[in-house]
Amino acid sequence: MSVLGERPAILKWGPVKTSPGAPFNIQPNGDSALWMKVANVSSSIEVRFQDESLPFNNDNGIISVPLPKKYYIKAGEYKIYILDTATGLTSNIVVFTVR
Repeated sequence: MSVLGERPAILKWGPVKTSPGAPFNIQPNGDSALWMKVANVSSSIEVRFQDESLPFNNDNGIISVPLPKKYYIKAGEYKIYILDTATGLTSNIVVFTVR
């Protein structure tokens, strides 16, 4: 639930790392998925992975984000955050590590 004027927040999330191309939290369609426990979110949020908006599901503050392999095929550190498009406020940034 959103508190007016409060920034969205990623409280917990996972996995925090994977190996290049190694699937994780495999979904029925074969995609891997990240999960996040969040606070202060509204219906106007987007989940951003390296500044790209990704589809997600929000179930009472638990967000799941399907992540096709193209996003974790190469080693690197990738930033993830939430943007509230109505207010412009962003959450804390977390880093997904592929090594």
